[in-house]
Amino acid sequence: MELENLKYIWYSLEVPRPDRDSGELVALLRRRSRGPVASMIRNLAGEAIALIIAYVPAILCFLLDFKGRLAAVSWLFLVLLAVFLAYYYRKYRLLREMQCPACQVRSNLSRQVATLKKYTGFYLLAGTLTIPVTYLIAYFIIRWRPGPAGSAFYYRLHPVAWWASPAFILVLLVPLTIGMYYANAWCIHKLYGRHIKKLQDLLFEMDAE
Repeated sequence: MELENLKYIWYSLEVPRPDRDSGELVALLRRRSRGPVASMIRNLAGEAIALIIAYVPAILCFLLDFKGRLAAVSWLFLVLLAVFLAYYYRKYRLLREMQCPACQVRSNLSRQVATLKKYTGFYLLAGTLTIPVTYLIAYFIIRWRPGPAGSAFYYRLHPVAWWASPAFILVLLVPLTIGMYYANAWCIHKLYGRHIKKLQDLLFEMDAE
């Protein structure tokens, strides 16, 4: 029964099978797969490229401009970029492992799908909090300046207008964060959630047999 389940998964993931002749096998390997795992890998690569395109100019801008006074903001963006790329790499490795039916059994695939679902849950939380947290940190990096040496607070905040005050910024970040949560939830479902659902439905059908 385990062997039959393995064959079923293999066919569903559109992975080339060894019983094909070599010419057809090569054609299948070169074909753009429409399976759920292959789709998630393409989406992951697209996200990583888009993140690099968005972050690198911002990093260079804050690092090279403003006479080096805002270099801390560029380092903040660089840390965020490194964290997300590390996440993408771990997720990519998991997806690649799921494309090796010869290495998997039903129980292992089920565990991998559960791990992938946890990854997307973390991604939703991290993606929602990244913008408000980064904005607040960057705000204080930009607005704070050294005070007199030896004072109780060596750094003090520049005087600002009411519309640029921390309290007003916090009020604006609340609806922004809520909107970002729903936008991320929709995007994650579009890129990964619906494909994970296909794999879960496949595993459910196998359990029902």
